[in-house]
Amino acid sequence: MRRLAALLAVLMPVAASALDVGSSDFRYSSDLVADGFTPFAASGSVGALYGLTNADMLYLCFLADSGDAQAERQTTLLAEIRGDAPDKAVPNIPVICVLTQ
Repeated sequence: MRRLAALLAVLMPVAASALDVGSSDFRYSSDLVADGFTPFAASGSVGALYGLTNADMLYLCFLADSGDAQAERQTTLLAEIRGDAPDKAVPNIPVICVLTQ
């Protein structure tokens, strides 16, 4: 979090039009954790759930879920509470992470 605050302090005076913003592929949260990234609090910055960091790389992570998947999870979980869930398999919750500059 300190790194992010320090980075923001440096970038704040720079006019937005002067920034050269690149692009990169998003990564799944689970893949970054498997690669040794560790979580940090993002305080809901730009809708992020949390961040992941490793050395000088920072990713902000966002929910990438669908309404259909949410409904399927809810239906299955409610059936489990009632004791009549035929299957406990539910869609995973996709969290994608975007590299910050």
